[in-house]
Parts: sequence; structure tokens; C-alpha cells
Amino acid sequence: MTPRYLTITLMSALISAALLLPTLGFADSALLTPCPASTHSKILDYEDKALCARVAVAEANQINSRSITLNVVVLPATTRAKLADPLVLLAGGPGQSVVSVGPAWAGRFENLRKDRDFLLIDQRGTGDSNSLACTEALAPIFDEGDLDGDVNLVLGQQITALKDCLKTLDADPRFYTTIDAAADLEAVRLRLGYPAMNLFGVSYGTRIALVFNRLYPDAVRSLLLDAVAPVDMLIPAQVGLDADLAFERITAECDQTPTCQSAFPDLPAQLLQAEQRLRQTPNQLITNPLTGEQQNVTLDPRVINRLLRSALYSRTLRQVIPLAISEASKGRWQVLAGIANVLSPDASANDLSLGMMASVLCSEDMSRMNPEPQNGVYFDNALQELLAGVCPIWPHNPVREDYFLPVASPVPALLMSGTEDPITPPVYAERALAFLPNGHHLTVTGGAHGVSQLGCLPKLIEGFLKELSFNTDDAECVQAIQGQPFFSNYAGPFETEQEAKADD
Repeated sequence: MTPRYLTITLMSALISAALLLPTLGFADSALLTPCPASTHSKILDYEDKALCARVAVAEANQINSRSITLNVVVLPATTRAKLADPLVLLAGGPGQSVVSVGPAWAGRFENLRKDRDFLLIDQRGTGDSNSLACTEALAPIFDEGDLDGDVNLVLGQQITALKDCLKTLDADPRFYTTIDAAADLEAVRLRLGYPAMNLFGVSYGTRIALVFNRLYPDAVRSLLLDAVAPVDMLIPAQVGLDADLAFERITAECDQTPTCQSAFPDLPAQLLQAEQRLRQTPNQLITNPLTGEQQNVTLDPRVINRLLRSALYSRTLRQVIPLAISEASKGRWQVLAGIANVLSPDASANDLSLGMMASVLCSEDMSRMNPEPQNGVYFDNALQELLAGVCPIWPHNPVREDYFLPVASPVPALLMSGTEDPITPPVYAERALAFLPNGHHLTVTGGAHGVSQLGCLPKLIEGFLKELSFNTDDAECVQAIQGQPFFSNYAGPFETEQEAKADD
């Protein structure tokens, strides 16, 4: 049985109130019914007037294809004077269930739901849309535990579990790609009677939005793209290298701050020292952050690598990375254990559909990549390492070469990036922007993976959806969003320069 923290470390490396009784308006009132509490309790906790539907679609675009059903949720607009065009939330991963993350996501953008429905569709292969999560096969790997474990062992267990899962799936994994998901979205749009839609994608969800826009341009009113992953970006290719760049930004920022540089000199050397310490003495004594009990564990050096890369995704966890590295270089692992606990509080094998991820990335990105993982100086490429073992046994059809052509469109688009993003840094948004003549790109200093909820951005998004244009003068407020200071010790962060001046 493999510890939960170690397993989630690998997976996360692959890799967050109604006012008035709403009317159904433009949606199909016969198809949508109140969501049942037995299957949608999380949604109902957020919005007790949520509406649900099961929409049948063909699994494959061929004669006599079997049907699968999609899990569809509508969070109705909260006023009666609602607009016809919904906001469609598109989740990341690939493999996340948007219905699962939808309440947290929607809660950040309450103002946008005053006059628009929010449409959530579990992408085929995720959530309750004929899932390829392989929950039962992977469940034994997700055991309660600590950081004890071997990365190679877990990797082998995941590949074996997915191979075993294939025998039990009521699905053909070859037909669970981004193009298939785009066709599903159009089928749901037509069934519900919506006109052109506003597509709001984060991370891999931005790829779905762009592909849908290419295939069904008349069905798109606007694009909101946060942490952009365009079709010509091979998602697994740069995992280690882009994480290196994000880490180098941390080291540069620390070196330019006298208090941080004094406390944590030469972070790259300390990281290598921590990993070397574990190679020499893998048996370590740590305190379980959940129970407070001391445990003897065998720590794989690559656990540090995977945990820190996952922490780079969060602008909050990024604050403790220098402290975590410094402590680990001295043989103290508590900060890393705390990071692991934050990353996987209630993890299960169903958090991310590994089967759906394999269907997408094996058919698309991996079809163009060298099978040998491209590691960075400090961070390896866990995602490509996993897929290199999975793709040979996972049924998939490589997409056509023209799939990777940039998506060119005149649709109004708002692109958003964080300067510290370790997987979709701003360069990818700039690449997509070159083919979106009515697009605008906002770069948030100190932002990590996903920035649309920060500072004034929700207000800017609201204005953009209303006007379908963007005044660059309004974007000055984005400059007020700054990175958060690093922790100096367990008590909290260093005093910022502004705070120091205020104390003088």
C-alpha cells in the first residue's frame, strides 16, 4: 500500500448565494430538472436551485456507436433579467471534474452569475460522465500514510493499475480526446438551446476553449483563458524545464531581498544538498503533521523534487519554498511534510481521471514527443515519465497534424497569466495571442498557476464580458497585485520593504 502523500505528489506533478428565484429562460426546461441530493450534494450545498441533466451523445463519430451520458449542471443566473449567453466553465488536468470544482470556482465570480447561467459539463471520461478514473484499480494505491515510499514503485503501480482497469472499462479510450469533448459541448449547447457562449477555461481548459472555437466559431461569444495551454504547446514536454524557470525566479527574488538572501543563501545548492542527504541516508525521523506522532520513514529524494514542483503552482505555498529547502538541507523535513498535507488533504483515486488524461495526452501531445523524458536541472519530468509507460498500453489514435496549428480567431478574448506559473508561464499565452487579433493579455506579477481570481481581475472580467472590449487603462489595477513575501521561519514571512519603511 502506497502512502497518500507520495501518490498525490506524483499525481499533482502530472499536474481548487442565489438572490431571486431564477427562470429557465433560454434553456430546455424539459431536459433540466432540480439536481438530486443523492448525486449532487456538493453542488446543492453551494446553490440549492442548481439544475441537472443527463445528455446522451455518441461515444464515437461512427455508425452504430454506443451512447454515453454526460453529467450537466446549470447554476442559474441569480436575477430574472438574465442574458441568453451562458458562461461555460472548463476545467484543467486534463482529468478534472468541473462539476466537482465548480462550486469553489463559481463562488469566486458571484457577480458574473447575476445575469448569466453558469454551465458545467463533466468532460467525457471525468466525474460522472462515463469516467475513466479507474477508481477501483487505483484505490489500493491511495492509502493513508506519510511521505514514506519509493517513486519508481508508485509509478509501476499506477501503470499496472491502468492496464488492469482497461479490462473493466465500459468505454473505448480512443474517443476521449479534446476534439470529442468539443463535440460534446456543442451537443449540449444545442440541446439546452443556448446561443453563442462565453468559454472560461483554466489550464487545460483553455485548450478545450480554443479547439471548440476553431470547430464551432459561431457558437462562441468570447474567450476567457487563464493559464493558457494552446494546442501547439506539448503539455508534458517542458514540465521540468518550466519548473526550473519558476524556481530560478524564486532564487533570484530571494537573492535580491537582503533578509531572504541572508537567511537562505544559495538555494540551488541547498536543494541539491537535501537530495544528496537522502541518497546517503534515506531513513529519516519526521513528525506527522496530522497526528503529531514521530515516524521513521524512508524518503525517496525525488519526493522533494515532486513536492516542491507542486508547491510552485500556488502563490501561497510558494512563500514557504525557501524555508522548506533550507530546513531539508539540514535534515529537517517538517515544512515539506506540511506542504504534502496541504496538497492532499482529502485525496482519493477519483480526484483526477488518469485514464482520461492518458486518452488526451497520448493521442495529442505524446504523439509528437520524444519518448525520453526531458528533465530540467532541478526538476524532473514526472508527467512524461508516467505517460511514457502508460501510452504503449493505453488505446489511443494520434490526432491529425493540423490539430497542432495555432487557433486563429477574431473572437474577443481575454488571456491571463502569472509570472511565476511553473507549467503555463506567460510565453504560452503570448504565443496564442498572436493569432487572436481581438485578444488582450494580462500578466500578473507574483501570480502562479491560475490568476483570474486575484485582485481586480474578477472586475475586469465582468467589464470585458459586458463590453466585449478591453480598455488597457483599466488594467493598471493589475500592477497592484504583487507576490507574497517568503517565510523567514515557522512564525511567518519576512517583513516587506514597505512594512520596514512604515516602522522607521
